[in-house]
Formats: sequence, structure tokens, C-alpha cells
Amino acid sequence: MADEMTADFEKRYDGGPTIRAALRLPVGHSHVTVLFGPSGAGKTTVLRCLAGLERPERGRIRFVDEPWVDTDLGVMASPQARGIGYLFQDYALFPHLTVAGNITYAIHGLDREEQHTRLAEMLRLLRLEGLEDRRPAQLSGGQQQRVALARVLARRPRLLLLDEPLSALDAPTREQLRGELRSVLRGQSMPTLCVTHDWVEALTLADDVAVMAGGRILQTGSPDQVFSKPANADVAAIVGVETVILGRVSGRQDGLAAFDVGDKRLWAVEASSISAFGPRT
Repeated sequence: MADEMTADFEKRYDGGPTIRAALRLPVGHSHVTVLFGPSGAGKTTVLRCLAGLERPERGRIRFVDEPWVDTDLGVMASPQARGIGYLFQDYALFPHLTVAGNITYAIHGLDREEQHTRLAEMLRLLRLEGLEDRRPAQLSGGQQQRVALARVLARRPRLLLLDEPLSALDAPTREQLRGELRSVLRGQSMPTLCVTHDWVEALTLADDVAVMAGGRILQTGSPDQVFSKPANADVAAIVGVETVILGRVSGRQDGLAAFDVGDKRLWAVEASSISAFGPRT
């Protein structure tokens, strides 16, 4: 079986919601899972539990054969021990440090030569060359986002967590950076879990999408599966399907299903027929 990270846990808040999550992320190569849903769905809580910033009341989180959380056994690995990279919504850059200083702060434990090599790699990867001596206040929003991502990637984390990575940007900059971010993530040999409520961002970045609402993951699958074939009316509403109407299956014939919708009858190909005969060419 391929290496993977598994998470199945529950986080409860006194007088507030209960967040339940069950996820599997492949490990060892680039793979982006987008946690998609409206504000207040519990998406950031899932990220914080994976990072070790929140403690689940029940469940397990396991990275390949390494337990990060096991509430039955009392296991709770520290954030430092997990080797994750976490990009926050506000980027959290140090205003008194330069671009180079912000990036190398994350790798201060390396020797000076390795720091220099890693810094040059990140400046090239995130197109920050020539900006090394600028401070955050002298950068555009898009440049600040690149610096924050460079600082996270410089540590070469085992798992990358992105919390609304483009939400702080204006619309034109956000549109420009979506493709750039996807290209950068494709070049990393690590799994990424990205939180967003922007469906364009989800479609651009995701290999898999997990739709979340009300503290629950409602459907997981490829972007095409989730956005084209929502599992129920709740998922359809979240992903923006506006043509959901009530109907009744009234009959089946030759691989077709008849649906009565009001006083109209509609015919559709049954999923079992598509599976049986395969795609037509």
C-alpha cells in the first residue's frame, strides 16, 4: 500500500460546534487536497488539529507509520515534531526583517552555507530575486504572499498546510497568482492541504476536493466528481449548482431512468449503464 497520512478525529468546543474530519493524503509526491466550503465550516480547525495547534478530543492522526495523535493512547506530538509547514491567511511576516531575513529565519538552525543555498533556491523558485533587501511594507500583496510561501517551503516540510493562501489579495493579483501557486506546488514532493471557499481556486489547485459544511466533510473526490456530480443537495448548494429540483424515479428501460418532475418526464442514462458499457468513442 502506498504511503499516506490518515486523520480521523473530533474537536469539540464548549458551547460551540463539534468538528469531525476523516481524511487520507498520499505521501511522497506532490498532491494537493483542497478543503472547500463556506466560512464557519470548520476548515481552519482541521488544519490547526493537523498542525498540532489544537488538541482533538477523540481520534487519531498518523503520518505513514508515525503517530501524531492518538487520544486512546494519550499521544499528542508537538507541532515542532511533525515537520509541517503552515501558511497563515495574514502571512505573519516580520516587519523589521528583510525578504532574505524573513526566509532565513525559518532555517536559522542550518549552517551558513546551507542557509545561503536554500535562500537562493527559494528566491529563484518564488521569483523574488532582486527583492532580498526589501522589508514587507515595501512589497506588493503578491510579493508578500511569495515571501511567506518561500519561508514555509525553505524548511522542506513533510506536509504543507495553506489557510486561504490568496484571500488577502485583490482580485487581479489573486487571478495571476493562482496558476503560479499551482506550478510551485506541483514541483514539491509533499502533500498539501489547502483551505479555500473560492471555487475557482479549488478547481485550479486541487487534485482532490473535500467539501465541508457544519463541521462535517460531506464529499471527497476529484474536482470533476465533486463539482459535476455532487453527492446530495447540500453539496450541490456549496459548489454552486443552481439547478437542483425535486423529482421521482418513475421507471427504467434499456439503461435509461425516467424522472417525473412536476408534470414533465425526463429521461437520463443510469450510472450503472455508463459503468457497464464504458465511454463511447
